[in-house]
Amino acid sequence: MNAKSAISKEIFAPHDERMLGAVQVKRRTKKKIPFLATGGQGEYLTYICLSVICFSMCSVTNKKPAQASITKVKQFEGSTSFVRRTQWMLEQLRQVNGIDPNRDSPEFDLLFENAFDQWVANTASEKCTFFQVLHHTCQRYLTDKKPEFINCQSKIMGG
Repeated sequence: MNAKSAISKEIFAPHDERMLGAVQVKRRTKKKIPFLATGGQGEYLTYICLSVICFSMCSVTNKKPAQASITKVKQFEGSTSFVRRTQWMLEQLRQVNGIDPNRDSPEFDLLFENAFDQWVANTASEKCTFFQVLHHTCQRYLTDKKPEFINCQSKIMGG
């Protein structure tokens, strides 16, 4: 079983969530730690995952309301299991920055209401696929305040 399938089964399925997409990432810049870190947990892999929780049929609208979220998942060295770390509701996403609209680049930024992260995906194509799913999910599940997609190639936006 590949890592993304394992994450879906281990992290999201038990909570009746459906993982729509994931991208393996590394930080583009070192995160500043305001205190002296002692004995970190070692090396790890990081995944940014997009998921939805579908609720039962709403009696008023006859539609299934859904709640979409972006979750940071880690797998620590020497472990086969995954750990859910930070989670943001899709409504908190303000901006998706593809860094360079003129070339395939694995770099991207995500700006949330109270957080900003700079990432590098394993490959530019993996980033592109994740962005396509993210853009489609935003169009489908967000009614107001959709995030701004900047510096993205037109193929990501369906162009």
